[in-house]
Amino acid sequence: MGRGIRNTMGLILAVVGAAAALWAPFRSWYNGRLGRDFRVWELFTGAGVTDSGAGLFASMFLPLLVGAVLAVLGVVFRSRLLVLAAGIITLGFAILWMVRQGQAEGSLTVTGDSDGLGSGVGLALAGGLLMLIGAAVMGGRERRAERKARHEQEHQERDALEHEGEGSSRVGAGSPYGMAAREQETRDADIPAHGRQAPPGGDPPQRFVRRPEQQGPAPRGRPIPAREPDSGDRIREDSDRTQYEQNDEGGRAH
Repeated sequence: MGRGIRNTMGLILAVVGAAAALWAPFRSWYNGRLGRDFRVWELFTGAGVTDSGAGLFASMFLPLLVGAVLAVLGVVFRSRLLVLAAGIITLGFAILWMVRQGQAEGSLTVTGDSDGLGSGVGLALAGGLLMLIGAAVMGGRERRAERKARHEQEHQERDALEHEGEGSSRVGAGSPYGMAAREQETRDADIPAHGRQAPPGGDPPQRFVRRPEQQGPAPRGRPIPAREPDSGDRIREDSDRTQYEQNDEGGRAH
């Protein structure tokens, strides 16, 4: 995460520096002369900077273009070395031109008008500095060993997550009913035994048995003696009835 942020900031600084370096030759460098008017090989001769003109690719535009191209390549390949080289080239040629121009003029002046150093030199110096700062900020490309270690760590984390998922699936397979079965058991425990219903195809529901204290009082009186089925004596039948039956009839009549 930190490497990515550093790379992003460094790449932005390098791109801005390259743009400034490309724009610099088309701005005033000294006494109103543009950077593209100074011959680049005059920086390495004994005569120094002269008033002669120059073509575009024979002027200060050439080294600054090389610096900008190297900076762009460094951004594409995320190479700190290329961005560093671009900054050194841009800043070095700008400083070398200032030295040779000062030797030719005797001194360098900075004024608010068109005389003296112009904005083109400032853009070249700023572009080179931004490239150097971008190269210092960039994290660069990962080494092969670091990249391999990071891939192995990611693979181990992925394997650990897969093992955890397999373990949870095995636990779920061991309990086929899962949460629904546990909830059903909890509800069955809360319902009285006589209020439950047997599942289809299972054991029949338990019958409700009254406790002794819930049963009614035992019938009073003597038991009824055995009668002959062919007896037609109504009077004897009435006399043989128990007190319990008579009491029951009296209670119903009442």
